[in-house]
Amino acid sequence: MVSQLSYPKIQLEARNVQLRYASSQTIACQVGALQVKKGECLVLCGPSGSGKSSFLHLINGLVPEYYQGEIEGSLRIGPLSYQESSVEESAYQVASVFQNPATQFFHQEVLQELVFPCENQGMPREAISNRLAEVVEQCQLTSLLHEDMEKLSGGQKQVVAISTAAMQGTDIMVFDEPTANLDARGVERVQELLRVLKKQGKTLIIAEHRLAYLKEIADSYAYFREGTLIEATSASGFLAYSEEKRQELGLRTSDTAPFQAQVKEMARAFTNDPTGLILRQFRVHHQAKYLYQVNELVLAAGQVVGLIGANGSGKTSFARSLVGLEGDKTGVVSWQGESLPARKRLARIAYVMQDVRQQLITERVEKELRLGLGIDQLDEDVLRAFRLSHLLDRHPMSLSMGEQQRLIIAASLFSNKEIFIFDEPSSGLDREQMEQLAAQLELLKSKGKLVLLISHDDELLARICDKVVDVEKLAMGKEAEG
Repeated sequence: MVSQLSYPKIQLEARNVQLRYASSQTIACQVGALQVKKGECLVLCGPSGSGKSSFLHLINGLVPEYYQGEIEGSLRIGPLSYQESSVEESAYQVASVFQNPATQFFHQEVLQELVFPCENQGMPREAISNRLAEVVEQCQLTSLLHEDMEKLSGGQKQVVAISTAAMQGTDIMVFDEPTANLDARGVERVQELLRVLKKQGKTLIIAEHRLAYLKEIADSYAYFREGTLIEATSASGFLAYSEEKRQELGLRTSDTAPFQAQVKEMARAFTNDPTGLILRQFRVHHQAKYLYQVNELVLAAGQVVGLIGANGSGKTSFARSLVGLEGDKTGVVSWQGESLPARKRLARIAYVMQDVRQQLITERVEKELRLGLGIDQLDEDVLRAFRLSHLLDRHPMSLSMGEQQRLIIAASLFSNKEIFIFDEPSSGLDREQMEQLAAQLELLKSKGKLVLLISHDDELLARICDKVVDVEKLAMGKEAEG
């Protein structure tokens, strides 16, 4: 039997909710009391691992259907009581958008992906066509309808993910760090779509670290720490917090404009160094397709160099070509006067991918950290800095995305390589972890390493970089992508 909410305008009501995953004795999420009214936007904030994603998993029904756990208390979503509903019933009430949109795609073509949720629900063809026309117009998707999903930029994929969720026609939509890997334009597009959805009367629940873009959308904020909802406050009250208060709570800045200006100026003022890592007539490829050529780039050791550019400009392809994972291996690459052909580069370069799951190959966190190092003891300072000490016996694939990312970053720091490439390492990191990452990059710099930092995180770039390279200005020849 479906239970009704005490107040029809309330879309979410939690009372004394506790979640404990089957694999742990620790309470993963605890909410004393929380209400969200229809058409409101609630932002879940707080440090990584504080319970935000777990609360989303409760709302969209992934617990206990996909993540086994014990739930206590009362939780009502739309007209459904949590204890009385299945994940299938939840899908008619809640649509989800995840941090990595690729994990929720089923089809190759954008159009097929968009209509899939409606087809899965058994909607009539005419109803699907009507809803598709409405969503395509609202989300400005006409030019993408017949595109290959794999060829879309990160920002385009997130727009498709949000649009696909909107196709479900649910009143409630949940978002787990939807802008984690997006450039400024991508963030603006997500912001635009959220405004459209809210104007339609959708109830939005968003877990985020990057809070600045939500200032004009959020109605309230829920602050989590160590698995517990500490405080729920109005948007006006939350935005009145001082920068000192935000730092104390581990929250990112509410104003990124000064950092954006600083990064742009650093990119404008970029000049080559006399020696170090030298690239000449270096060709960048993406999936065997030639993108562009770097005529000359020289970067000295002992510095952090930011690599910026829009989603799809070729930053990741540049990194993969430099490591030797892409391309025809033409062009000159040398390091400290020594020629560095592709077969030698992996021995000198540590590469942390954007999707770190591709780099996890062992069955224990500790084993992953020791892999190929031949050392007896791990650096406790690094383990503490990246909050890994208590995770050493866990299977890497059982960790959250943020924990997996911290694991691979720490593993790269344990290696004794000379050049480090980090691809969006701060996505999913809270303020404290971002500052810890910056401190570790400073340590690498002090040891004479060259660090290449691919990032859209202007706060991190401004905090740590000695130089900034705009990849789009490096590109010569064909239009960049990837």
